[in-house]
Amino acid sequence: MVADQPLWLVWLILLVSLVVFEFLGRALRQFLRRRAGAIAEGDADGVDYLLSSVFALLGLLIAFTFGMALDRYESRRDLVVQEANAIGTAHIRTAFAAEPLQTQLRQQLEAYAKTRLAYGQAAFHDKPPLAAKSEQQRAALATTGIAATQSVASAPMGPAVMASVNDVIDVGSAREAVNLAKVPTSVVAMLVGYAIIAAFVLGYSQAMPSLVQRIGNGLLFLLLTLSLVTIFDLDRPATGTIKVSQQPLVDLVRGFKN
Repeated sequence: MVADQPLWLVWLILLVSLVVFEFLGRALRQFLRRRAGAIAEGDADGVDYLLSSVFALLGLLIAFTFGMALDRYESRRDLVVQEANAIGTAHIRTAFAAEPLQTQLRQQLEAYAKTRLAYGQAAFHDKPPLAAKSEQQRAALATTGIAATQSVASAPMGPAVMASVNDVIDVGSAREAVNLAKVPTSVVAMLVGYAIIAAFVLGYSQAMPSLVQRIGNGLLFLLLTLSLVTIFDLDRPATGTIKVSQQPLVDLVRGFKN
């Protein structure tokens, strides 16, 4: 799977694949020319039109897939901010609960914030245990939150305390779901396959490329590969180089210590 391979290896495999299929396309064109026994002046008619169409559609596919990956990245980043705000708000509203539930709920929220920070900073394979721990802490928060709501001296503030706890629970679950959401494998396979086909068509359109054309093809493949790898990088919330900042949770946990 692409998602399990290092980015540098994905980049190298894609680049080599594009070069190989460009060569195969050129070889096929030369073979057909030799088989025809002569090179007609207009035997390239229609190929340039096909080449333009193929790369135009490839550009649309890249833009579409990049948009999907970027939307998921933005969602992950927004949910970190929302979770930090939700925990912070619930922590403040614990002041309305009576002791000892006030201290108990506050301590649970502080422990939960540390777990969520560790979840955000953890490697991909370390996230499931932290997600399971978070689920247990959310269940405990719900139980304590209900009890704390009943102990609130001012009746109108009781629902506010429970609502803030509910927000913490909901945002945490949503964040884990978004972290697991990736660009569908079928879309990635289609994009990579279409890029390879485009390289083949490019090679077919240039049976005997000049040095300038070879350099241009190389630069095109390099840029195309970088674009694809950037999409894969955005689609890796834990293993890629483009990571979501956990600073809102870092600041929240640091504030608890003060």
